[in-house]
Amino acid sequence: MGSTYKRSFLKGVVWEFISFLLIIAAVYLVYGDLNASIKFSAILTLVKIPLFFFHERIWKMIKWGKIKDRR
Repeated sequence: MGSTYKRSFLKGVVWEFISFLLIIAAVYLVYGDLNASIKFSAILTLVKIPLFFFHERIWKMIKWGKIKDRR
């Protein structure tokens, strides 16, 4: 059973939203600047979503470690 491109993309978006909030908190704790934290997190998230998407699609093609459907 595989994943559609839409599912892989949405999975990346949801995960990156969680990551976005964590990065804002971490950068704010270090630098104390909420505006800079949000900008940094937004840029990083825009880079990470496509990277996650391609990572997910590549792993979908790798057969190693998959369990065959026994129906």
